[in-house]
Amino acid sequence: MRTPVIETERLILRPITIDDAEAAFERWTSDPEVTRYMIYNTHRSVEDTKAWLSTVDIESDTAFDFAVCIKDEDNYMCGSCGIYYKPEIDCFSTGYNLAKDHWRKGYGTEVMTALVKFGTEVLHQRVLHSSFNKDNAVSGHVLQKCGFEITGEGKGTKLDGQTPFEFFDMRYRVPSSKETYKLYNGVEIDPVGFGTYKCDNGSVRNALDMGYRYLDTASFYYTEEVVGSEFRESGLKRGEVFIASKIWPTQFGYEQTFKAFEESVSKLGTDYLDLYLVHWPKLSARDNEWKRKLIETWKAMEKLYKDGKIKAIGVSNFLPHHIRVITENCNIKPMVDQLELHIGYMQQYAVDYCRANDIHVQAWSPVGRGRLNEDETVLKFARKYEVSPQKLMLKFLIQQGISVIPKANNPVNMKNNLDLYDFTLSDDDMSFLMSLPERGFSGEYPDLVEFEGRM
Repeated sequence: MRTPVIETERLILRPITIDDAEAAFERWTSDPEVTRYMIYNTHRSVEDTKAWLSTVDIESDTAFDFAVCIKDEDNYMCGSCGIYYKPEIDCFSTGYNLAKDHWRKGYGTEVMTALVKFGTEVLHQRVLHSSFNKDNAVSGHVLQKCGFEITGEGKGTKLDGQTPFEFFDMRYRVPSSKETYKLYNGVEIDPVGFGTYKCDNGSVRNALDMGYRYLDTASFYYTEEVVGSEFRESGLKRGEVFIASKIWPTQFGYEQTFKAFEESVSKLGTDYLDLYLVHWPKLSARDNEWKRKLIETWKAMEKLYKDGKIKAIGVSNFLPHHIRVITENCNIKPMVDQLELHIGYMQQYAVDYCRANDIHVQAWSPVGRGRLNEDETVLKFARKYEVSPQKLMLKFLIQQGISVIPKANNPVNMKNNLDLYDFTLSDDDMSFLMSLPERGFSGEYPDLVEFEGRM
C-alpha cells in the first residue's frame, strides 16, 4: 500500500523521502533538544539523516512515514511522524517528532489524531502502540488526549546501543459498547454472568457488590442456598438480579421436574427463576430412555414457563440432535443453550445451529478452566491488546454475541471479567483465533460423559 497524503485542519502529512534530508537535518534531527526525547541520537551531518531516510519505502504495507507540513506556512516541513508494524508485539506502533520552534502549538495532537484515524479506519487495526520518553511529559499528555493509556514502562538504549532510554508504553484500544442480549421471547440477559460452581463463601456477595447482575447456579452445584442468602444480604431487589438454575438428569420426569424446581426456588429464597436450564441431556451413553425422560421434563418446564414461574427456559450441553428431540416433540423451543466454548473449542456446528434457530448461545468454561492461561497463542494476543489472558478470552466470545459465565473467587479477577468494553479485537485476530486447532477441551462430551452415581 502506498503511503498516502493525509490532510488535517492545519497540516498535510505526506510521504517523507530522502529528498527531505537537508530540511529535516536543519530543522530537527540535528537539534539535541528534540532528539533527547527520540530513540535515535542527534544527527551530526546531513548524511546521518539521509541514512535514516534511505530506509523509507513509500510502497510498504507495514511502514508509513510522513513529513509533517504546515498549510499556512507554504507547506513548511516541521517534523515527521509514522505508523509501522512491530512484529515483537504484533501491533502497529505510532509516533511523531516536531522541530522545537513548532512545539506547543497543538500540532502533536493533530498529528496523532490523524495517525489513529489512519490506523483504525484504513489499516483496520483495533489496537495501536506508542511510547514516550519518561522525560517528555508533554508527549505523554498528547498521547493521552488522543486516547492512549499507559500500560507499562521499560528501560533500554537508543539506537546507538549505549545511551540509556527510559520510556512508558501505551496502547490505544478501540472500545465497544455494552449491550444486553435479547432472547426470542423478549427477555434480556447480561453479556457477563457470575458462575457459582465451587464458589467460596462471600464470592456471590462480592460479585453483586462489584456490579454483577446475573447469577448462574444449579442443583448439582449445591450453591443455591449460598446464592440465595448472599443475594439477600446484598440488599438488592429481586427484580434487579437475574438468577438462573439447572435441573440435573437424575431429577428428570414430569412430576419430578416440578419437585426439582420447588427445591431450587426454596433454597434460593425466591418464588420464580429468570432462567431454568436442563443441565445435561442424559446421564450416560447407556441411558436408552433419555429421550422419553427429556420430553417429560421439558413439558413440565413448559408448564412452569406458561404459569409465569420461569421467565425463560433453555438447555445446557445440548447438541443439535439433542435439541431436535425437544423441537420435534414439544411446543416451545429452548431460548438458551449453554455450551463449553472458548478459544480452541468453539463447537461451531452447534453454535451455528442455535443461531439459525434463534437460540441464544452462552459459554460455560469461557476461559478453559485455566487450561489456556499459559497458552502461547493466547498470551501473544493478550500482550498485543495489553489485557489479561482471561479478559482476552472473554472478549473473544462476547464479540461474537455469545454471553459468558466465568467464575472467580478473587475480587481482582471478578472485576476484570466484568470490564470487557475498553477494547475490540480486530477482524483478522478474530479469524485467527476462531481457526485454531483444538485446545483446552474439558473432555466432557454430552454423549460420552458418565454421571451415574453423581448427585
